[in-house]
Amino acid sequence: MAVTHTTASAEDLLGQPIREAEAAAQNVALDRVLEHLTAEGVNAQLIKRLVIECGAHPGPFVEKLRYPPQLVIYADAGWRVATVTIGVRSGAYMVELARGGPDNELRADRVEVVPAAQPGRVALLVAQNAGAAA
Repeated sequence: MAVTHTTASAEDLLGQPIREAEAAAQNVALDRVLEHLTAEGVNAQLIKRLVIECGAHPGPFVEKLRYPPQLVIYADAGWRVATVTIGVRSGAYMVELARGGPDNELRADRVEVVPAAQPGRVALLVAQNAGAAA
């Protein structure tokens, strides 16, 4: 049997589009983590993506949508150490920590859920994982 590869859609890769106000609230939450990471000297980028939909006759009341923002953390060598997003329903931090095995083989990410009131704990988890990756 031949192995087939499927191409992921934007929703698979980026999540379901959300309203601009929700994206702004998630940006604020991720900015709190980014402040902690910057203080620790950890390299991180907050990625924001706009949803663009075109129609034949766009109306004046088209709602702006965005993909959920992601905070991506890199090691000094450029490897992804972690990705932090916000849970849509819970508002909790979803921390995906990259893992490697012997001979740098990639393993499935370890996922941690951290309450929204603890951005410092997220930064600590990420910093520890970044130290292990170095």
